[in-house]
Amino acid sequence: MGAVVLWKAGDRDRPRIFSAHPSEKHYPEEKKTVCWRRRKCPTLGSRLGWVVPAQPILYYPEIMYMFSRRQFIGLSAGAAALGQVRLCKAEALRRASRPTPPYRVWFQPRCYHRDMSLYRHMTVDASGWLDPMLCELTGKAGLRWVYGTNHPYAKGPWYWRRECSVSNRSTPKDKPEFLGAGVAIDEWVRPKRPELEAFVAEGLRAARKADPSIFICVWYTDLRPKLVELIHDGTVDLAIIEGYTHTPERYGSKAWLHWTTCLRRCEAAAKAKTLSKTIFCFGHITDEPNAKKEYLQMQWLDEKCREIKKRYPAMPGVAFYQSDSPDTPKLRTLVKHCDELSGELWK
Repeated sequence: MGAVVLWKAGDRDRPRIFSAHPSEKHYPEEKKTVCWRRRKCPTLGSRLGWVVPAQPILYYPEIMYMFSRRQFIGLSAGAAALGQVRLCKAEALRRASRPTPPYRVWFQPRCYHRDMSLYRHMTVDASGWLDPMLCELTGKAGLRWVYGTNHPYAKGPWYWRRECSVSNRSTPKDKPEFLGAGVAIDEWVRPKRPELEAFVAEGLRAARKADPSIFICVWYTDLRPKLVELIHDGTVDLAIIEGYTHTPERYGSKAWLHWTTCLRRCEAAAKAKTLSKTIFCFGHITDEPNAKKEYLQMQWLDEKCREIKKRYPAMPGVAFYQSDSPDTPKLRTLVKHCDELSGELWK
């Protein structure tokens, strides 16, 4: 039994999103040894290729079933479309599909490369975790990660103009052919230096003017007046409320929020009339206990997702923040449950 995996030209190793495997601790019965090597893809030439048996690595058949015949045919169709653009030597970059509602967003979908079915309903990776070109091939949007008002040393809007530019969103860098959909600003918080908000706003407005089709997403804690302006004037397409009620114990006892704080943030969006461009993010999605030795429960997620949907029906989607927890069967169950909830409630 083998598997087909896409890789980017110029990378000595397989790309990050396809590089890791579950530990033997959790999946010992699935371990098999196979070999891999790269072969040139007849459709995409040197830009994308197939990874097939050649050097010994660990292979997990049940988790890698994501490349079933049906899914591979879908990937092949997307690859062929990209290949035609390359073979025709089109002058314009091929643009990624622009995200549209309903938005079912993930931050760090860390299990995606092992089992795509866990994120069947995901439409956007708003963390820069997945390669935008590979997201396009699998029917999703991958946004480039960019600093927000937490930038440690910015002295002007130049950073945001540059990071949001067509050149920085294009791949591969040596010979650009594909343009990513946009950026995810992480994050908009009360800045340590007041002038940072003006820098970010100016940079994002310049990016919108330079490329009207860019998709700009902003993660935020408490809604700030400058961010409200950017949402209302059309600069920001999607704002995501950070509502992290559960965090691993190692993050400390002050890293999580009360549910009432989360609802207050949602009410602030309703009062500012930004709900049509705002979604709520649950997190952290992890099977690790918090500082109180409590675990995230699927029943709680179910109840709170339905509460958000009922209270704020104008919200065009939902988001989930996946923690950097080890890959375990219990974590996968949580991830899949969140994905199914998003598909059921935000259609």
